[in-house]
Amino acid sequence: MNPNRLSIRCAVATAVFCVAGLAMAQERAPSLEEVVVTAQKRAERLIDVPVAITAVSGESLTQENLTGIIDYFSRIPSLQYSCNKTYCLSLRGLSTGGATNPTVGILIDDIPFGSTLQSGSGNARFPDIDPSLLEGIEVLRGPQGTLYGASSIGGLIKYVTRQPQADELFGRVEAGISSVTGGSTEWNARGYLNVPLWSDRIGLLVSGFTREDPAYIDNINANFAGKDVNTTEIHGGSAALLFKVTDDLSITLKALRQERDAKFSPSIQSLPATPGLPPTYEPRFGRNTINLSGTSDVGNQELYSARIDWAIGGVQLTSLTSWSESTGTNIQDLSAVFVFIPPQYGFAPGGGAVVNINDIGGGDKFTQELRLSGTSGALDWRVGVFYTDEDGSVDQTLTLFDPTGSLVGDVYVGKSPVSYEERAIFADATWRFSDRWAVQAGVRYAENDQSSGGSTTVDAPLVPFFGPTRTDDSLKSSDDSVTFQISPTYRFNDDLMGYLRVSSGYRPGGPNAALPGVPASYAPDEVVNYELGLKGYAANRTVSFDVAAFVIDWTDIQLQNTDAVTQFTYTTNGGKARSTGLEGSVEFRPWQGGTITANATLLDAELSQDLPVLADADSLLGGDGDRLPGSARFSGNLGILQEFSLSPNVTANVGATLIYVGSRRSEFINTNAFIDEEGTLASRFDLPDYTQLDLRAGIGTESGWSVDLYARNVTDEEGVITAINRNGTNTSSVVFLQPRTWGLAVSKRF
Repeated sequence: MNPNRLSIRCAVATAVFCVAGLAMAQERAPSLEEVVVTAQKRAERLIDVPVAITAVSGESLTQENLTGIIDYFSRIPSLQYSCNKTYCLSLRGLSTGGATNPTVGILIDDIPFGSTLQSGSGNARFPDIDPSLLEGIEVLRGPQGTLYGASSIGGLIKYVTRQPQADELFGRVEAGISSVTGGSTEWNARGYLNVPLWSDRIGLLVSGFTREDPAYIDNINANFAGKDVNTTEIHGGSAALLFKVTDDLSITLKALRQERDAKFSPSIQSLPATPGLPPTYEPRFGRNTINLSGTSDVGNQELYSARIDWAIGGVQLTSLTSWSESTGTNIQDLSAVFVFIPPQYGFAPGGGAVVNINDIGGGDKFTQELRLSGTSGALDWRVGVFYTDEDGSVDQTLTLFDPTGSLVGDVYVGKSPVSYEERAIFADATWRFSDRWAVQAGVRYAENDQSSGGSTTVDAPLVPFFGPTRTDDSLKSSDDSVTFQISPTYRFNDDLMGYLRVSSGYRPGGPNAALPGVPASYAPDEVVNYELGLKGYAANRTVSFDVAAFVIDWTDIQLQNTDAVTQFTYTTNGGKARSTGLEGSVEFRPWQGGTITANATLLDAELSQDLPVLADADSLLGGDGDRLPGSARFSGNLGILQEFSLSPNVTANVGATLIYVGSRRSEFINTNAFIDEEGTLASRFDLPDYTQLDLRAGIGTESGWSVDLYARNVTDEEGVITAINRNGTNTSSVVFLQPRTWGLAVSKRF
């Protein structure tokens, strides 16, 4: 092991688990502000919630222009990233790789966003709401099935948007630039404004942004050559209108929309792995250089919601109604995958003919939640019902181009509409049976119905591979699940709380692709989480900390596999897996103006049973004790921020964040993942660990002006974030850390 990286591990772990002890030596230091979260659908102090939570403020994201999950996932304990789709995110190691149903739930305020199913998400991306629209982000770790339902077995990510106020005029505007080493310099602008419209009864909040992310990928393809081709333009905004009908009744209407237009992606083609050796991750055409035909990625996310809060006597009624849509259209050059297509049209293998895939996918979602809550003596209670109706599609077209770039034609067209309907009832309560002891418990029952169908149009030369043109019969499935949680808590004092949490979660099953030897449907999978946590303040509130140890048992795990002949994907169930870990985070103010933050995760996520082998279809290979894909045994970060006064009206700050991500295992290998003509089976490989250093500085005035400067990946580390090898055939696509990037923003708050 690299001794420098070992030192980084030790430094971060020591900061997390020992800094509280160092703080005890401080006689006097400024106290930390309390953090309030809405993780359990009500506003509470973070240290009062028996759940492991990381809260990130929208202001901190804005100051460093951390606009996407790829920018900040490594700053959050136990969060793993393997692509920009929701199903590529995982918490606490709960991932089997591939595009299975999501394991992490996504909420915007209390509204579930995005499809419960992978097949309903299509090509829609993770929403990546711009920080200008946010109060902050809350990441809840561990299954959240009782309050938030299906497909949150690892946890959830909750965007908390800015709330309109009826009694105050305020706002903020910002303009900035960002530049990447060896690439372009682009600009961005964002802002929000809150206006009270009528005598403390009606308030309007509007937000908007536009940005172009700096590009740095060069393309040497003869027909699509260019410099800095991975351009991305994103713009959007939101509006929220508050009606305070009476002191006891309020109605909030919200609308949010983002649009994205991107060309190419940051993926780099790498050299194939040498049989028997781990991949070198050496770019095939040079650093930040590709040789691909035209690709694009466009789409949008939009959400419209109505919230009613009504206090009736001692009971609080809350109604949440929403409609949302997330769409994406993605064109990729997959000539390396569909190598069998050009020869069927007379083109030599590797002769320059191109096969593009055009994914048009996404879905819309209607949700309704109605809940009642109240307090009866020492008992806080809540009951509710939930309904969702989702429709989505994944439409794929394979288009063939000859070596000159001229269109040959659409050689395959597939359409796959899906629908999902769920009904649920839930209840939870907290009983405070002494000043120190309390217990929280909850249960949820849910049932769902699904259907999927489709049609394929196949060009004659490809019928031996894809089968004839056909319209498939509608496939249907139904299942139900019960999830629960129970959390005894003990309050040592007002600033220190310990808890034990046992909670469960599930993902729905569903109908399957119609392939020989593949089951017609796959079953739900379930997790049970056992967690022991301690959180609170210490040393005269100069230290806050949150430590959790957990064991998660995962049964009937869902697996995505690929048919070797057609390259079609399908889902099956495996056996069991277990994730065991320790998470810790600390914030420490040792002196006036100084703040030290750190977090670390120790994680062991493994199969606890061999993966099953299908008799008449391709299978994934994995044995008891094999690590799950994408999870690092150790990761963490260490940050320091110093604020100081330049004059009575001017303050400044400087800071640094050191991030470490440990090595991770690649996806499981397909039984047909051969790498040579002799039939040698490929093997899984490691994604190497990496270290990232970010810096920031800023200056602000009492009148609201500020200038913020940031630099990310200062050492220009070529860290491997993801590596996709199509079930082990080779290391074909790698996403590295973005090269050294700096930015400057000027803003005015009023």
